[in-house]
Amino acid sequence: MRRRKQRKELVNTDLKLMPLMNIIIALIPMLLLSAVFLEVKVIETSLPRDADASAAAVAAEPATPPLDLAVHVRGDVYVIEGHGVAPLLVPRRSASAPDSAATQLLSQALRAIAASHPGTSEVRIVAESRTRYQEVIALMDVARGAGLVNAALEGAGDAAPSDVAPAAAEGM
Repeated sequence: MRRRKQRKELVNTDLKLMPLMNIIIALIPMLLLSAVFLEVKVIETSLPRDADASAAAVAAEPATPPLDLAVHVRGDVYVIEGHGVAPLLVPRRSASAPDSAATQLLSQALRAIAASHPGTSEVRIVAESRTRYQEVIALMDVARGAGLVNAALEGAGDAAPSDVAPAAAEGM
């Protein structure tokens, strides 16, 4: 009997990394070009004044009370009020953002108040919980355009259950 010669097959165990590197080199610029770079913007706000801190400030400054200007967002109206300022009502659509007429009226009123009180740069925006963020940001832009650059956000209390029940019953 003859013995067969056993041939050992030699397997090439070298990794062929060149095609992989070529793919990676081609993909990296494509991924960088397709990436979306967003510009992050920050809107600086401040918290409403604390009652104790404002009481201490009043004791330190007995001459004139602070204006404490506030823009309230209510159902169908914006209410601008402050110490020494008669409340001003600006009609509001109950949609998302103030329309151009409301924006113009708010801007004129806030500019007049800022002009009559030259040291004032603060305004509180008091919004209900169902107010959209788009509307709050639009109000901050209007206030900033009027020269009131320090905007503080404050949440108004939700409507009482007795106010909500008749509206829900009417919808049925």
